[in-house]
Amino acid sequence: MPESGILGEVPLTWKPMLVGSIVWAALSPLASAQNFGVGVSGGWVNDVGQDFHLNNFNPSEVTGWADYRFEDNALLRFTCGSMRTQVSDRGTVAVPGEEDRESKERIQYYTLGVTYLFSEGFFTSGLLGGIGGYHVKPDAPGPDVTETAFGWHLGTEAIFKVYKNFGVVARLTYHNVSAHPHRQFVNLDAGVLARF
Repeated sequence: MPESGILGEVPLTWKPMLVGSIVWAALSPLASAQNFGVGVSGGWVNDVGQDFHLNNFNPSEVTGWADYRFEDNALLRFTCGSMRTQVSDRGTVAVPGEEDRESKERIQYYTLGVTYLFSEGFFTSGLLGGIGGYHVKPDAPGPDVTETAFGWHLGTEAIFKVYKNFGVVARLTYHNVSAHPHRQFVNLDAGVLARF
């Protein structure tokens, strides 16, 4: 016996097909528009907390990210990264006869940010910024302790499409970490990305 109601005399077997067709029609633009992306990169870190010199870039960063295109020219991006930095004890009391000691530390970070994209012809440029958590872990035992701190970042990137859904990216990012002592880094990365 056919059901009556909003759909009138439509048999029950057609209702799931109708609902499925509506859901498919609503979600298909999301799938075909390449709204999701993932990528990895590696790069160089420059500790600019004291001063900035071009020869202070050291190869010591890796990142991975996933993003979602929420507007035509805007991405919401979650990034996780790890950088190895060198810290000097210049801010402490000087001991006669001793030079500045330097130690290494690992900084792992998780950020959430927004990237605004601009088409430049054969590539796409972007301005990015966001906030996140930075976990600082010194290598050497001593007065420094492991710390998790709030931070923010700003940067720019260039994306070069290589083949259909794949591309390469170059990114320059400034990180400002509210740890003790305060840390600031400029990172220069290169990587690959895929959109689907």
